[in-house]
Amino acid sequence: MAKDSGGGQREALAELIHDAPCGIVLTDPDARLLYVNDTLNRWLGFPAGVTESSRRLPDLMTLPGRLFYETHVSPMMRLQGFAREIACVLELENGGHLPVLVSGIARLDADGVPFRFDFTIFDARERHVYEEELRAARRQADELAAIVRSSPNAILRVDHAGMILSWNAAAERLLGQSADAVMGKSIEETLLFEGRPDWFARAIAEIRAGREEVFETPANRGQHFEITVVQIDEIERPTAQRCYSVVLRDITQRKNAEYRLKVAMHEMRHRIRNTLTVVSGIARQTLPVQLQRPFVARLNALSRASDALTAEDEKGADLRDLLAFTAEEAGGPERFRISGPSVMLSPRHVTSLSMALHEMATNALKYGALSEPQGYVQVDYARQDRETGPVRLVWQERDGPPVAPPTRQGFGSKMINTVLKFNLSAEVAFDYRPEGVRCEMVFHPGEAED
Repeated sequence: MAKDSGGGQREALAELIHDAPCGIVLTDPDARLLYVNDTLNRWLGFPAGVTESSRRLPDLMTLPGRLFYETHVSPMMRLQGFAREIACVLELENGGHLPVLVSGIARLDADGVPFRFDFTIFDARERHVYEEELRAARRQADELAAIVRSSPNAILRVDHAGMILSWNAAAERLLGQSADAVMGKSIEETLLFEGRPDWFARAIAEIRAGREEVFETPANRGQHFEITVVQIDEIERPTAQRCYSVVLRDITQRKNAEYRLKVAMHEMRHRIRNTLTVVSGIARQTLPVQLQRPFVARLNALSRASDALTAEDEKGADLRDLLAFTAEEAGGPERFRISGPSVMLSPRHVTSLSMALHEMATNALKYGALSEPQGYVQVDYARQDRETGPVRLVWQERDGPPVAPPTRQGFGSKMINTVLKFNLSAEVAFDYRPEGVRCEMVFHPGEAED
């Protein structure tokens, strides 16, 4: 029974070696293969069984592995008797590659001379993928760290309680405090903004409500900052304990330029008004009486358009304001009825539409509905596609004298077509109905940025 038991154990041991979850290789001291187990043969794509001794272990490796074996692994096995977890790549029979970890131990004879090297080879594909991901993450982290270090903007990391965790070099330069001096302190006590004592708490509340938090504010030392607060998503932290990134961009030069531009625009507005007044005076002295009134009226329309532009900080004007100016020319809201939402126009649209509306009101006063006491103009306008589409504006004259299509195109009609069709790419259609002139125009408002 003992003999049978011993034979069974040897058979089980042989099966364990052949089918081990790792590759097992035996070589002589010159790296010639004496034995390769079935597991490694299967990985390599070789037939099962003992590999011919004429082949060497380095022959199974790629070139870097062969060189490393000859220069490092073989000397280590001979001198210290072992080698542990050497990373290399095996060449497969199908042309593929298998990353592995190789460990070996030298077997010595009675005189201490190595007569066999025993190697275990472990499949390192999963480890290789993990290490590649780790290296990629490390490279990305190094790149982000370099961006933060070299950024011209102050970049701060703050915890959920408002305590400063990091403070880059630009923050030291822009805010005049070293990282050591502010680390662990409250950001609201460190960065004081006029009228915003609880600015960080308000920013967190906005972020938790799903809104972006970006605002501009003056600071001490005559600076002006654009501040962005965003939540840093970290899987290992609960949402209630997430950290936040605070970025301060110095916009002092931009604000100073905006102030100078505003002063210049107001000065230009004053000079334009004076110039138009001078031109109006020259017209009254030079033009025949019958031409003075329409020419001066057109100058006044230009003046009101200029006022509308500068009244909105040079960003444009509201279409309702332009129509309100036209209503004043037409005799008030009873004679010029307006229906439509607020639509902001670009400066170019303000100037062109102001001229066109003035010309249409002048024609209505001379020949159309406004030439009769009971006549009036109805202007309806709206966006065609909610809040972002083109504007459709309809000018309809009512209760005036009967209308007949014109036999020729006068100056006013030419001017309207020029400023609307060519300057604004608007679609304009006149319909000379007997009950009153109807004009429909469709245009994109060309809104200025806020």
